[in-house]
Amino acid sequence: MYKTEYGSFDGNSWEAFCQTCFKLKYENVGYQELTAWQGDLGIEGFTRDGVVFQCYCPDEEYEPSILYEKQRDKITKDLKKLDAKKEDLKKYLKDTKIKKWILVTPGYKNKELVKHCRDKAEEYRAMSLDILDSDFDVFVQDLGFFAEQIPYVVGFNGRKVEVNHIPESTENQERWKNSSISLVQTANRKNTHRVSANVPRREEKINKLTSLTISYFLNGNLMLSKIQSSFPDDYEKFVRIISQYEEKVEEMCITNSSDSNTLYEKISVDLKAKIASSFPYLDETTIERLTNQVLADWILRCPIEFE
Repeated sequence: MYKTEYGSFDGNSWEAFCQTCFKLKYENVGYQELTAWQGDLGIEGFTRDGVVFQCYCPDEEYEPSILYEKQRDKITKDLKKLDAKKEDLKKYLKDTKIKKWILVTPGYKNKELVKHCRDKAEEYRAMSLDILDSDFDVFVQDLGFFAEQIPYVVGFNGRKVEVNHIPESTENQERWKNSSISLVQTANRKNTHRVSANVPRREEKINKLTSLTISYFLNGNLMLSKIQSSFPDDYEKFVRIISQYEEKVEEMCITNSSDSNTLYEKISVDLKAKIASSFPYLDETTIERLTNQVLADWILRCPIEFE
């Protein structure tokens, strides 16, 4: 199995995943799947405008040099079928000339694979096969190729998306604190209301709570940036939902008659449920991180206010 941030795949599950993505991504240009049970033609499907696809999932997470060799050999082997199977391919392609041949694999780690694709494209253009366009090209694409389709396909297959990110370094967090003194002071003031007046080491705990607030905020921002680049439509949806709920939060704070932690917990539970229902394809960890980011943002600014 090959592990990715969207689940683990073997050859069969990767092909099934890709086929669903192809049908969504290329619906407007007539994507057609080609099943292999009557004979392997070297492609999994094609579009009416001349793009053909081959899927490949490694059996395991090989180290980079071995992974490169296996992916390189897969490209070389299946491209040969363009010539060996050209008469069979014509029966399905008809007058369509192949402009792009794309290997779709969960991930690749060696840029030499891109060079191999370019070299093979030159080689096959020189062969002047009558099923190939004069500008024929060869590509390798990874999981990011399906960024727009993943939320829908993952939901269909029962998988959940975890949006991973590299946490902000301690140095960057300290740098942010030193450049955002007024926000840090606001968080300290609000967090004072969340720590009982008679607990031991109260100031230390308030500072720790503020440090957690800043960590949630900065790390959450990194995750939101990744969502914005990978799923722009869902990012815009998220911003709209949070903006609308922010108005309700301000009202809840004004009319609150309970203690600060009870109010904070109620907002947290409501917010988490709203995110989960609006983005059902996200896994529990991602939903928790998004909830923490929004709450931290509201603590640093003014939507959440404790009396």
